Amino acid sequence: MLNNSLLRPILKEDLDQYYDLLNSTSPECDKFVGGKKTITKEQFSNYLNRITTDSSREDYFILNNEEIIGEVVLNEMSKNDGANIRIAIYHEKNFSKGFGKKAMTQVIHRGFEELKLHRIELQVYAFNTRAIHVYEQLGFKKEGVLRDYLKLDGHYHDAIIMSMLEDEKKD
Repeated sequence: MLNNSLLRPILKEDLDQYYDLLNSTSPECDKFVGGKKTITKEQFSNYLNRITTDSSREDYFILNNEEIIGEVVLNEMSKNDGANIRIAIYHEKNFSKGFGKKAMTQVIHRGFEELKLHRIELQVYAFNTRAIHVYEQLGFKKEGVLRDYLKLDGHYHDAIIMSMLEDEKKD
């Protein structure tokens, strides 16, 4: 399990802080993750209980000087030695500072080296060109497009499927 100055596991005890963080994300963050969903604290508590006990996923907060600035999740780990990865940086003030790339690098390393995964995949909206650029730098390859996958603000947007195989990771 990863535990360092950049990442720490999300715990059940984080309920209040995590709930408040997700309700205060910036509109730009909400756009990149496909919009904001309204959820009650009780629903969120149930969600947090589920994710912290689910052996098919690992959820981490991204930290900057001990302040939580985002999250990175390795989930949908399956018997086919694959997983999905997703990331969110909550506010623009922390965009383009390398936090996401470092966090992804560490979780990808954990996935391939420690969990012995063969494949890690993700989806990214076509308008998120900054993220696509970083994913390509990390070694992800475009596999396909889900056309008009997201309707946001009255417009449809494609989702790009990207993946990396264990022998493609960059050190």
